[in-house]
Amino acid sequence: MNLDKNPFEYDAANNLTDEMIVDYYIDDFNYSRFIQSRRNIFLVGDRGSGKTMALLFNRWRLQKLRSEKDGSEPDLSKIGVYVPCNTPLTYKAEYQLLEDEFRASALSEHFLVLSITHGLIETLLEIPDVLDSADEIWLRRESEYVLGGSLPTEGSFLEAILQFLQRELLETQRALNSRRLDAFYENIFSFASVFVPVINMCSKRIPALRESHFLLLIDDAHALNRYQIRALNSWIAYRDHSLFSFKVAVAKVGSQDRVTTSGGSILEGHDYTRVDLEGPYQNKDSRFYKHARTLIARRLEKASISTSAEKFFPISAAMERDLQESEEEVLREAISKHGKENQKAVMDYVYKYKRAHYFKARSSKANLPPYSGFEMLVYLSTGIVRNLLEPCFWMFDRAMSGSPDAGSNTNEVARIPSRVQTEIIIERSKRLWAWLEENISQDIDGCSNEDGERARRLLDALAVHFRDRLQNHRSEPCALSFTISQRDSQVMDELTRLIDILQKAQLLYLRRGGPAKDRGRRETYYVPNRMLWPVRGLDPHGQHARVSIPAIDLWGAAERGKIKSSGRRGRKDQKGWWDEDE
Repeated sequence: MNLDKNPFEYDAANNLTDEMIVDYYIDDFNYSRFIQSRRNIFLVGDRGSGKTMALLFNRWRLQKLRSEKDGSEPDLSKIGVYVPCNTPLTYKAEYQLLEDEFRASALSEHFLVLSITHGLIETLLEIPDVLDSADEIWLRRESEYVLGGSLPTEGSFLEAILQFLQRELLETQRALNSRRLDAFYENIFSFASVFVPVINMCSKRIPALRESHFLLLIDDAHALNRYQIRALNSWIAYRDHSLFSFKVAVAKVGSQDRVTTSGGSILEGHDYTRVDLEGPYQNKDSRFYKHARTLIARRLEKASISTSAEKFFPISAAMERDLQESEEEVLREAISKHGKENQKAVMDYVYKYKRAHYFKARSSKANLPPYSGFEMLVYLSTGIVRNLLEPCFWMFDRAMSGSPDAGSNTNEVARIPSRVQTEIIIERSKRLWAWLEENISQDIDGCSNEDGERARRLLDALAVHFRDRLQNHRSEPCALSFTISQRDSQVMDELTRLIDILQKAQLLYLRRGGPAKDRGRRETYYVPNRMLWPVRGLDPHGQHARVSIPAIDLWGAAERGKIKSSGRRGRKDQKGWWDEDE
């Protein structure tokens, strides 16, 4: 099939065309009002949660395209400057050759400043007739004085600045290659010596930009080195947001450094606002569920398919019937237990046990459940947009290949049959386990073969633990998330490193929940990627509940493959952490 016809394309946002981003982006659910504000913003989320898409949508070039589609004039009051950080320029590692901390810091900032200033000028060059009524002779003269170098005489002022930046990058690299670093540092640039003067000149001396606010869209900031992160934090600490503000996208992996170059710290609510792109998705009224429904509807509309997400991804008739029968059986149990008059207790009982009854009642020798339905896809995504789109992409691909019950021919798809949904879900679940068992140590930086085996054992133990709860636990049988209790510092050092690997692999997600039982503090909990569960016969829907597991039991599972709810103290030897009585 022609993959361009698949409306569920899930490639990285950088690889999508401008038209696709404008068409597919759901403005209402992606915090554009925060990005368009004059505040410094941190967009935080796992890979695939929509951080890059949000920044790209707000760059000026795409806002211009959006205005053209709407038949309106492009707005210059907010100009988004997109600056990717996972590029050869910002990711240059020459600073590691320097033993002197100051020089390493200065060189790192130099490369980052050149990248941001380069992005600014490239963006201004995309604005038609931006230099109309501007005194380019004055701009050139002032720039040469402030920057301490001559500008090319050919081309416009902005083109000359761009060439100047490229020349500085070349001269920097030549100096590094010659190993005469002392000469280079006489000409190094900082944020205050190149970016601030350039943006001030543009704002004051280019009439079209006098009322503009610049949104510096810094993508993948976690890819910056430690010196660049601290420099960025220092700029974010600036109090004057009248001319520009930072919108920084960072992955939710490891701890985030908020220290500045001077040793201070930037504070949430004071220097910046944090926006978490991953929200709750436990029911149809949640923000993510509504976002997912709107996203799928938009994609179907662009593919000229006139139907709802629920109708396009119908649930298996057999599963729907069996779930209904389970609910009726559980309702009878609830009335018998609590009485018909106690409606709240009855409804709570049904909520907790209706789905558990269906999965629990299935024979251990039966085939896997017929996983299907749009609601199932939302829960399988674990709250990540790309995890939602990926199985949809492969389902559409199989339906396009000529599925006889898709209500279509090979050129059109009216729906994705439940049979096809089940096939793809089971296949993707098996594929995820296979990758975990065979390739995680090769694909994830910092993951040894031993770590890869620990990751597999831990997730396998969690699957067994959740399956045991489904069969035997009376209070919360469908819990699929966990918290870590009894956090012995030595155990947590080992466990945290493994959790970081699982996060990078997108096999485990961290969430911030409501107040914990311990003095009302906010609780961090962990959600394994729910695509792991179908092949293990679990219900990806789960329930809004978390299992508390001691750190030593989790690390013991990583070492031995079994969660033992011991609660006992442990000891450490060359093989790892063990219970004292073993």
